[in-house]
Amino acid sequence: MEKNMGNSKVKFSHICYVITGISVILIIAILSNYFRDTKYISREVKKEIQIKGARIASEYINDFFEGRKASLSLLGKCITNLEESNSIMLKKQMSAEADLFDGIVIVDKEGSFICKYGKSGIGNVNKDNAFMQALEGKSTVSEELVTGKNGGQELVIYSPVTGNDGKVSAVLAASLSESTLTSYIEEKITGPGLCAAIINDRGRVMYGSSNVTEVIGKAGTSYFSFIKACRVITKDIGTDYIQNSMRERKEIFIEYSYAKKDYVSACMPVGINNCYIVYVADAASFGTGNAKFNASSVLIPILIADIVIIFALLIYHISGRVKLVKLLDNYDILNKQEGAVLFEYTFSPKRIELFGNFSHVTGEKFQPLVGEAVYDVYEYVHEDDSSIRGRLHEFFDSKEKVFSSEVRVIDKNGSYGWYRLTGTMFRDTDGSCQRFVGKIVNANKQISMEKNLVQRAENDLLTGVLNKKTIEAKITEQLKDRHEGRNYIFFMVDLDNFKNVNDTLGHIFGDKAIADTALALTGIFHSNAFIGRLGGDEFAVFAIYDAFDEESLMEFIIKNAEKICEANRREYSDGANTVKISSSVGISISPRDGRDFELLYRRADEALYNSKNTGKNKYTVFKIK
Repeated sequence: MEKNMGNSKVKFSHICYVITGISVILIIAILSNYFRDTKYISREVKKEIQIKGARIASEYINDFFEGRKASLSLLGKCITNLEESNSIMLKKQMSAEADLFDGIVIVDKEGSFICKYGKSGIGNVNKDNAFMQALEGKSTVSEELVTGKNGGQELVIYSPVTGNDGKVSAVLAASLSESTLTSYIEEKITGPGLCAAIINDRGRVMYGSSNVTEVIGKAGTSYFSFIKACRVITKDIGTDYIQNSMRERKEIFIEYSYAKKDYVSACMPVGINNCYIVYVADAASFGTGNAKFNASSVLIPILIADIVIIFALLIYHISGRVKLVKLLDNYDILNKQEGAVLFEYTFSPKRIELFGNFSHVTGEKFQPLVGEAVYDVYEYVHEDDSSIRGRLHEFFDSKEKVFSSEVRVIDKNGSYGWYRLTGTMFRDTDGSCQRFVGKIVNANKQISMEKNLVQRAENDLLTGVLNKKTIEAKITEQLKDRHEGRNYIFFMVDLDNFKNVNDTLGHIFGDKAIADTALALTGIFHSNAFIGRLGGDEFAVFAIYDAFDEESLMEFIIKNAEKICEANRREYSDGANTVKISSSVGISISPRDGRDFELLYRRADEALYNSKNTGKNKYTVFKIK
């Protein structure tokens, strides 16, 4: 009986040990597998998040410089026709860009200052390679920070100023101080536990967020030397690999330790002077923690430990998920700067989804659109920008990877604002579209300013109609792209007795007569006609008309020519003297009278000469003798 009981105890004990052993083995296996997977997932999450953040940061840097280069280039066009000695008018034009730069100067081809606006301390520019490139007609950015006259460090953007002959007559130099660049990076790119710096193609640190010194090194030091001094965790990554990758403009991900702290870093190319942005995060924000447990040879403590470990694992797993969600939310802040919203469009099945709050624009939460409903997004687009749909489809059918466009979007108040849409296409191995990922950024202020600069560059300052250079370019473009069966009519208009207005009443009345003529021509012709001032009191109108026959064409020409003559029969008086004016008109027609601007202009001028010499206040249609 005792023997049987002993045997039973042995069997029971063995069973307990086996069960406990199996339990421990299973727990160890589960833990081992769990921590292995967690470590792998953690590394992949780190890389994905860091690369994504660096891409967004790179886009911000590119947008920052491309926007300012474009604005400076447009400013150069605005001041092309101004006298370099007229500093008041020059500063008036330059003041429009005061918000984008710390200072702007105009220098001649030898580097001597012509005019200055703002707090710029720009020093000797003729030693800068970027200045020499601007003399060749290119908009450029200096390769290094330079010391300005005020002792501060600044980056300089150059843009050529060309004369009417197309040759560079001067250079615009706009400065961005190191503090301005630092503020932009800290406002738009970095945050708690994050820092960023711009390095050139030689690895020299140029500028970055204020905390970059603690993580990468101060401005002027070598990023390659810094990495060499660190303990690099990522396998097979060294300075040679980084340098070669930068030469090939590749994305780089690195994990390293520096000053007893772990960091994750992504290096992303930017479009300015072959530079890179180094985007660094404290690895502690990615931490997954450590899980430890002790096993005892005593059965009961092991069982208790099993239970404790199970509960600990549950708590650990939940807290780890909370950390990860919080981390992803922190990085999502980058996508929301300046009202930026990310979107993803998948092709099979068709689906478009926005990531971010766009309700402040549309007034309603944007729900994902599926199937044919994806085309409902075009309801938010201004009708004049409806061509974006066709341009997107052309992009989808091409082999291009990056798309960028400007579009007006309606808001909840029924008003339209400018947004910049950029995106990257991901394709299958056979080249077919898989998904289109991008962002929509509110750029209303900048784009409105750019379009205003374009208008100022193209239009005559006194009258608001096109200047001579612009109307010639637009007419030339239309004649190159002419359609069969379409008539292009060139009206040349010159005021009669205009000199008497200036001589008798003064230039104030002369300017009014010119402005009134532009206003009259704008009122006569519709939006499909180009109206410009050729100089002095001479104007041009270029109208397009689809005539069914010669009679219909001449009826259109005569009707509008008579309106021009009638509208310009005016008189001006200062109370003591009165001067009457009228206008003479010369008309040529393409393709009948010529297929290029020069010939069309010359024949309209001949017809105008005939009107002047046969009594004025009349029109003449050119006829080949």
